[in-house]
Amino acid sequence: MSALKDSAIYLVGEIFSKIFPFLLVPYLSRKLGVEGYGELSYYQTYIALFIVLFSMAQEGAVTRYFYFYGKNSLNLIVNTGYSYTLTISTIFLIINLCFFKSTILLYAILAAVFEIFVTVQLTIRQCQKKAIEYTTIKILSGVISVLITIFMLEFFKTDLVKKRILAILVTNILIFLISYTLYKNEIKNKKFSFYHYKKALLYLLNLGFPMIFHHMSFYIKGQVDRIFIYHKFSEVDLGLYAMGANLATVLMVLINAVNKATLPYYYEGIKLNRITIKRVHRWFFLSLIFPFIVSMIAFLIPENIIVWILGHQFVGTKYYIVIFVFSIGLAVPYAILVNYLFYYGKNKIIAFCSIASTIIYLLGLVGLTFTKIEYVPYASVLAAITILPFLFFMTKKVNIDKD
Repeated sequence: MSALKDSAIYLVGEIFSKIFPFLLVPYLSRKLGVEGYGELSYYQTYIALFIVLFSMAQEGAVTRYFYFYGKNSLNLIVNTGYSYTLTISTIFLIINLCFFKSTILLYAILAAVFEIFVTVQLTIRQCQKKAIEYTTIKILSGVISVLITIFMLEFFKTDLVKKRILAILVTNILIFLISYTLYKNEIKNKKFSFYHYKKALLYLLNLGFPMIFHHMSFYIKGQVDRIFIYHKFSEVDLGLYAMGANLATVLMVLINAVNKATLPYYYEGIKLNRITIKRVHRWFFLSLIFPFIVSMIAFLIPENIIVWILGHQFVGTKYYIVIFVFSIGLAVPYAILVNYLFYYGKNKIIAFCSIASTIIYLLGLVGLTFTKIEYVPYASVLAAITILPFLFFMTKKVNIDKD
């Protein structure tokens, strides 16, 4: 019952934290237009890339440390991760200052840094099963983001895409300051030696480096298509494509909420032998019907409702929503298998799967960009489907090896 209760709290938090940004979509679509929305989507790919490069999968390191070693020295891992992020991001800031001199890239780099900081704070709440505090931070983030964005876009009349990126940066800074203030009051062990920080860094690099490939895979499959489209097709095409993809991510929000809430209990069940490999595989096969159900629901939504919400410039968005919803729906069977591998620390296997899936995706993406824009989304479906059989086989192998 505790898992169901936490799932409900996380789900409510994720929904409410996204309701305000979701309601912001019609505002942005009318304020920026389809071309401006395409440009915004293009620069958001940089934020996503910087997050992968700067984070070294810190949230995963924090989670594993908490469950394997406890919370007494958790702050050592948190501080080391933050220091790593600041060091790497500073190098990128210097490169931008010396060569590109781009203000919008400056905002994107800093926005990524503080988003990583916030994500770590949220991970700590998840580990401690503080669902209400986690949810409060998420909701507050959504509300503040909307308010600052509207203020920026109404107060300024030019460079609106840049102002939206700035609004994201300011929001991330405020949310981090709030969440870290609450966190630091609970820190027990605050002083560590250089030796401890060195060990923590090695722990972070050892665990996080293989996961760069895993997260880079998600970045490529979730963002790099915008770059291809931006240079191959028009900004209008990118605007429609990006809008469909962004609206479809509402489903990913729901999936992530349930995954975050159930993951501690999933790990606990495996540890206590209540969740066996047979049960994991049974859940996997049952979940394969999920993408078909959610894509059919998306298909049944009348397009005139979508156009009424977004504006007449976004006719044709529904087509992309249906395909992306199906692709995102495949994240459920994927998560069931990959979380099992995460528990046993099979990061290299996960990284290999991610690389293989990314190669398949890139080959599909490159090939499909030489056809029509309408075929490009199928690259994500192809990559998601082809990797599942291999993950299934590896979970079976890991179970045999541990016995």
